[in-house]
Amino acid sequence: MKKICTTGLLFYFILTGVIPAFAQGGSPEYKDGMTLKLDSSGHKYIRFFSWATFWARQTNANPGTAVNGVANSNYTDFSLRQFRLVTLSQLSPRYLILADIGIDNQSFSSGGTAGGGNTGNGGPTFAGTLGKKSELYVHDLWNEYAIYPDKDPVTGHANNATLYIGTGLHYWNGISRMTSSGSANYLALDVPLYNWPLVDLSDQFARQLGIYLKGNIGRLSYRWAVNKPFTVLSTPAVFSTMTPDSAFAVDDNATGKMATTGYAAWQFFQKENSQLPYTTGTYVGTMKVFNIGAGYYHTQDGTVTQKNNTVSSTLIRHPITLWAIDAFVDLPFGGGRANWAITGYSVYYHYDFGPDYLRYGSIMNENVSMAPGFTGRVSQAGFGNSAPIIGSGYSWFSQAGLLLPKTLFDEKIRVQPFGEFSLQQFERFGSAKFTYWSAGGNIYLDGHHARISFKYQTRPIVVNNSQNGSKGSFILATQVYL
Repeated sequence: MKKICTTGLLFYFILTGVIPAFAQGGSPEYKDGMTLKLDSSGHKYIRFFSWATFWARQTNANPGTAVNGVANSNYTDFSLRQFRLVTLSQLSPRYLILADIGIDNQSFSSGGTAGGGNTGNGGPTFAGTLGKKSELYVHDLWNEYAIYPDKDPVTGHANNATLYIGTGLHYWNGISRMTSSGSANYLALDVPLYNWPLVDLSDQFARQLGIYLKGNIGRLSYRWAVNKPFTVLSTPAVFSTMTPDSAFAVDDNATGKMATTGYAAWQFFQKENSQLPYTTGTYVGTMKVFNIGAGYYHTQDGTVTQKNNTVSSTLIRHPITLWAIDAFVDLPFGGGRANWAITGYSVYYHYDFGPDYLRYGSIMNENVSMAPGFTGRVSQAGFGNSAPIIGSGYSWFSQAGLLLPKTLFDEKIRVQPFGEFSLQQFERFGSAKFTYWSAGGNIYLDGHHARISFKYQTRPIVVNNSQNGSKGSFILATQVYL
């Protein structure tokens, strides 16, 4: 009898999509994970999952860089790239709550809190950079109701068209597949950053508050949302007349306009599970997927310029209109015990934030400044590992990986070399092109649930509004995902 109940419960989870939602880690042994069943039928449960990623990094810094005020052209650091603790509470076949808390980007001089320590932390002479006592914060928190669920809860029949509605701080983004990428199962250790074009300005780490709809119509997967962007009030910079930066857009959405965003993809082979918004970078040979998609984001009055380039003149407001098309493929081949697989993703972004809008940025650029006495040319992007990443213009990004066969090593250990290429053109810099590339690999000890990744990645150095060479970073990362 116990065996029959267990089998029935497992069958229920398969029917309702719970196991596929969490089998994106590429490990056939992981199965249910951490699940607390709240009734004997299995209709009510709370699912916990968590992951943490550690980085060791060596960076060849931009020209003229000082770290903590000391000239340093190369530096090594350790960091906690991310930590997540997610709970998914399925209170009935139609209703769930998801909560996600975590931290990001804690290093020796970034990611901490004010007052995080009394030994050189957060003083006025330390440029406000902090490394200690990083605080947990809410990444996601939403409620969802199934109007037309995957399975009819009464008849048990599959619905060809499904519709779910949710409300809260959510990650059901438009624009591209990678704009909702799951950080636990990247192909190439991380993302290019410009897949999150609003990050930590009018969104909270790629999330906004709003109402979303999502579901499937046959092989078409869709998501759409109306959101209230977080307030950003930037002061337009005033430059000398006729300088290159005399009138460029900055983030200022004081008028409080709503935003809409959506993404749809046609799934040619296996259908991906859409219980959660986090898209998978590679299935590590466990699924056959080929999708083509398109998406957008739009809000009125998202940025401003200032008429006549004076501090007292009228603000001119501009819409933010972003769109993309992309394709994702993950194809196992070879059969039998070999289980090769090729993974590929390519996306074209067209961004319009207003005239000459541009953001420089990087991941964990730690208390950098100009080196004392430096007289050479510096990058317009600044110091450390900063580079131009987001702006009005276009970006093309592609990545590919090859999963080597099981027979190469122990059957459980998998190896996957990968490479990436990025090409960008920003309105601010006219016809100049900016490129970077990366190459590396993943060593899967148990799919994404226990993984070691490494890569070398370049970034452009900007001089006279064009790319003048590159610098790079080598990253070694470890991840455990439960």
